[in-house]
Amino acid sequence: MYSNLNPRTMGMNHHPYEKLRDAAVKHGFQGIEVPAHAFGSVKAAQEEGKRLESLGLRWGLMMTPCDMFKVPDDEFETGLEQWARWLERARAAGCTRAYNHFWPGSDERSFDENFEWHHKRLTKIWHVMEETGMQYGLEFMGAQTVCDQFKHPFIRSLCGTVALADSVSEKISIVFDGIHWYTSGARNDDLYWALGHIDRVVNLHLDDASPFKTALEQWDRERALPNTTGAIDSTRIVKMFHERGYEGPVMLEPMSPATDRWESMDLDSATAEAAECLNGILKQAGAWID
Repeated sequence: MYSNLNPRTMGMNHHPYEKLRDAAVKHGFQGIEVPAHAFGSVKAAQEEGKRLESLGLRWGLMMTPCDMFKVPDDEFETGLEQWARWLERARAAGCTRAYNHFWPGSDERSFDENFEWHHKRLTKIWHVMEETGMQYGLEFMGAQTVCDQFKHPFIRSLCGTVALADSVSEKISIVFDGIHWYTSGARNDDLYWALGHIDRVVNLHLDDASPFKTALEQWDRERALPNTTGAIDSTRIVKMFHERGYEGPVMLEPMSPATDRWESMDLDSATAEAAECLNGILKQAGAWID
């Protein structure tokens, strides 16, 4: 596995890609997320891929142009066409992974109706992923407080996410995010399912829970840096994934207040702090490879 700088989840997305890339190299990150639009052309993407390789970095994942499981049908179709263009360029640069989240509820659709609705959209997304040769994964949202915002509850667990993925293809992967696992019950059988299907894990997210709330009271946008509150043992998770042969990106997703602080800091200081946290966990877990 390798430490990945994702500026979107770290309060750093206002900085230019080139400065982010250089800061990642300086402070010991081993990968970086593909920026929106993926460099504008296949040729430019290929050139940046060669540059990244020469710097000793690897690609993380390709972002989505919109919230694929939330926007209206017309925006979804437009977004999917745009994403296909981005993915083609990202693939030319050397990126092989993509993912997006889905929401744990709906105000319009019952569980059964929502499952079918997600199945249809996922089928279209998977068609694009197969055409571009991307490993694609789904990320569920585990917080009960997010689910409670909707009239009809929907999937907020790993096993439910796998059921949705398998309804389209068993080649569809999952994202393992510490906070979503924790808020959905921190079930060891879910953790061991992921460990037993390591080839179906597209991304690993590290974070910790707010120390002032129970698991059911956690707010999705309020978290902590991994291994800082004691709710989630990120070192244990990383060690287990490493021992099972996970080779993909690992990234921080601490949300507020960490990202608020990093957003107000200069890029060099923020990146140094983030790298110390993430790379330190990989080293503790015996997963750091120079």
